Amino acid sequence: MSIPFEELIRPVGMDNFLNKYKGKRHFVVKSDKPRFNKHFSWEEFDNYLNQVNIGSWDRTPQLQVVLPDGNKWCKKKSPEKKSREEIYKLWKGGSSFILTLSEFLNETMWKQCQEFEKFYGIGQANIYCSNQKDAKCFPIHADSTDNFLFHVSGTVRWYMYNEFSVDKGHYRPQDATLEEVFDLNEGDMLYIPKGKYHRVDTLSPRISISFHFHEPPAYNGRNDWYDWKP
Repeated sequence: MSIPFEELIRPVGMDNFLNKYKGKRHFVVKSDKPRFNKHFSWEEFDNYLNQVNIGSWDRTPQLQVVLPDGNKWCKKKSPEKKSREEIYKLWKGGSSFILTLSEFLNETMWKQCQEFEKFYGIGQANIYCSNQKDAKCFPIHADSTDNFLFHVSGTVRWYMYNEFSVDKGHYRPQDATLEEVFDLNEGDMLYIPKGKYHRVDTLSPRISISFHFHEPPAYNGRNDWYDWKP
C-alpha cells in the first residue's frame, strides 16, 4: 500500500521539511523494516524483462541500461536497437537497469505517486535494479527534480557532494567536493533536492525507486479549448 507523505518524512516533519530541507539539503529516514516491498519486487522485474518485445520499441515503461562506459542506452530513444540476448548479456555483466515511467506498473506505485502529488506537481517514478555488488551505475551527476528515493532491497552506498549544479554558473561535477557517505538498507528513504550532486555504489543486488517531481507551473487561467461555434 502507499504511504502518506507526512509519514514518509517523519520525524523531520512538514514544517522542517519546507523551511530547512526542501530545495536545500538532503536527509535520510531510516527504518528497521522493509516497508517498500509492496511497491516493486524482483518477481515483477523478471516478468517485465521476459516480455516478448523487450528488445524493440513498444509501449511498456522505458528501459534504460547503464553501459560499461557510464553512458546509457535508452530503449525508446537510442537510435540502435538491442536484441534480447544483448540486453541479457549487459545485465549479467553488471549493468544497472532503470525502468522509467514506472508509476503505472502496479496499483501501489500509482497511489504512491498520487500521495506525492498532493504536495508537488505531476510526478514520475523510475526503478533502479542491479544484480551484483559493484554494479555499473551512473557517475557523479545532478538531477533536475526533487527526488524521494525508496530503498526496496539490498544495500547501496551513497556519496553526497556539497555543490549543486546551479552553483557558480553550472558547477562541473568533476570539481564537486564530498560532503557525506552513508549506506541505505531495506526500508530507508532518501530525499535529494534538485541539482545536488551525488553518486552510488551497490554493495549487493538492489532495487531502488525514485519518485521525482517538478514544481507545479504557475496557473495562467483556464484555456477555452472549445472556442468555436457550431
